[in-house]
Amino acid sequence: MRLKFEAGRAFDLKLGGAPSTGYLWALRHTPAGLRVSELNLEQAADASLGDGGQQVFQVLAEQPGRYVLEFEYKRRWEAEPLDSRHIEIEWY
Repeated sequence: MRLKFEAGRAFDLKLGGAPSTGYLWALRHTPAGLRVSELNLEQAADASLGDGGQQVFQVLAEQPGRYVLEFEYKRRWEAEPLDSRHIEIEWY
């Protein structure tokens, strides 16, 4: 996935999953020059155990440039991820 944004402007990155099952997206490392913070988990008000939702991260580049975010989808107590995402972002 590739995205483009204006430097100094934050955006929300939403990754789908099933947070009620214990699986969460985790950033492998934060590249220098980026600020990434987890905002919340979004699920429908009537969601049942195992229903899908979205994990929301706020991303901000302090300077123009090209950055790569690598997320792993796993349970905290498990070593191997179930899935991964490679997201390239360019700030101009």
